[in-house]
Amino acid sequence: MSVPGELERARQLAFADDHAGAQSLLLSLMPQIVALDRDDLALEVFAQLGEVYLVRSAYDGVAECVRRIRDCVSVYVQIAADPSSKDAALVTLPPDVVDEMVIRYTRRADHLEIGLAAAAGDHEAAAAGLADLIAESDAGVAPSVVEEALELVMRARITCAVALADDDDHVGAEPLWDAVLTVLDEGEQSARSDHLWVLVGIGYGRFCVETGRLQEAEPHLRRAGARAERRGWELASARVLLERSAAAWSRSDAVETERLITLAYPVIARHAIAHDVSRCWLYFGLVRMAAGALEAADECWQHAQRHWEELGRPLHVHRILLQRSWIDIFRGRYTQARNTIAQARDMLDSSPRSTWLQYARLDDLLGSAWRAEALADMGFDGAGDPDEGWRELEERLAGARGIVDAAPGSDGYERAMPKFERAADLKVPAALAVDSVRYLLGDATARLRWATAVSAPVLAGAFAVAWEGGNVPLVAELIEYRCARGTFSAEPNPSMVVDWEVTATAPTPATVDVATPAFAAGAAAGASSALTRLGPLPALQMDPSGEAVLARYRELAQERYGRVITSGEPIWATWP
Repeated sequence: MSVPGELERARQLAFADDHAGAQSLLLSLMPQIVALDRDDLALEVFAQLGEVYLVRSAYDGVAECVRRIRDCVSVYVQIAADPSSKDAALVTLPPDVVDEMVIRYTRRADHLEIGLAAAAGDHEAAAAGLADLIAESDAGVAPSVVEEALELVMRARITCAVALADDDDHVGAEPLWDAVLTVLDEGEQSARSDHLWVLVGIGYGRFCVETGRLQEAEPHLRRAGARAERRGWELASARVLLERSAAAWSRSDAVETERLITLAYPVIARHAIAHDVSRCWLYFGLVRMAAGALEAADECWQHAQRHWEELGRPLHVHRILLQRSWIDIFRGRYTQARNTIAQARDMLDSSPRSTWLQYARLDDLLGSAWRAEALADMGFDGAGDPDEGWRELEERLAGARGIVDAAPGSDGYERAMPKFERAADLKVPAALAVDSVRYLLGDATARLRWATAVSAPVLAGAFAVAWEGGNVPLVAELIEYRCARGTFSAEPNPSMVVDWEVTATAPTPATVDVATPAFAAGAAAGASSALTRLGPLPALQMDPSGEAVLARYRELAQERYGRVITSGEPIWATWP
């Protein structure tokens, strides 16, 4: 077969995720290409190799391919600037081929650099590169170059959108997905178009699952799976199953989650895609934890943590550490649980992509650890014993009735009260901060998703710790806060509303993982009698002789997370 034919075969191998085969074939072509003295074919080899290395997370290889492409292209640019140079006489390719080659492979190198920046979490650099690629996409000396440029733009958008969502920035990813879906051609049936559609179906399907849009995710994932199966692309089919298992877990369908992840894992493991392997282990652990098999769950999460540490992904390591801390809590190893949560905080601190919401949920979990220890002091029948074996622990949890037996004034009761207070100082400000986002959501569906899946569990934990700690005034203030909810304003500020409507997400996949960017809330946009948008209430006062409701906790929420819980309007009295 000719070299161009072999290059096309290598492309088909890459579409089928046979990366080793594609790499071996491409490298084997280089001696023949050198003998033919065809720089255009050599550039195609480096461009395809760079794409293979990018998928395999071999970033040094990608950088080397980019360097070789740019070095070669720069020689031809210099020759074009000085046609009388001695190097110009060595050029054997026709001028129109040279012009097309320079444009095409400059863009291919740009595309690879966008992928490198996105993979490294440098989303600003990736966005700048994408903007340049879009600006240059209409320039070309041949229709094929223009068509390829448009495809490169689409693939770059997909790469950037997936990377943003991986760093919990679904707000930044949504316009990229909108742009991709606008120009996606569902009718074309070539291998190239099917591969592009599969990338979109998997990436956008995952985006929909992580943002709570399960009904929208399902058709994209199923169509991507159908195209992958028709082509015999087993890894793509397995990745579709992985995203469908995530959707099943979001629906609380543990049986379907396990069925799908069991089908997907062997293929994903065989292809050794480390990030997806880790996600498989995460879901295996969640299913086992739901079934009460705590030892098996912890083993699964150990595997996931190891892979994410090897990949250098601090946000994912932080999530799995939080998940593993629950095992320590169940085992009654509260100090160890808090140490694990502290490690997760270190991971957040080391990530430039951490957000206030991640810290709020981390504090909420730390409060849960203190609450669990306080309940254990009060004789909670489900509390674990650090010296128990796994089987004894699992049996204890299965048979627990959720009762405590420490009477007020007993030693256990006295030991528990300071721990409940410490838990409340962590959980209540976090709950207020997270729940305050509801006030900024103009869309009712988005508001319902946020309230149900994100703020309700955290707020319920705040109520629980106040009640269990016997803090009746705090319970009353939380009730007053919850009943008052918010006000309405006729002057919504789009900059305050639209971003949070994008991220009204269910926690995916665990209780500590939600997709949101950093965002500082403000007061309602303005006062009016028209009812068009929820907004924060002014501070409330229940007792004429007391301070405002939840005043200290609201101050902690602003201090820790930058969230303004109430508007700046005069205080409202809640008595007649």
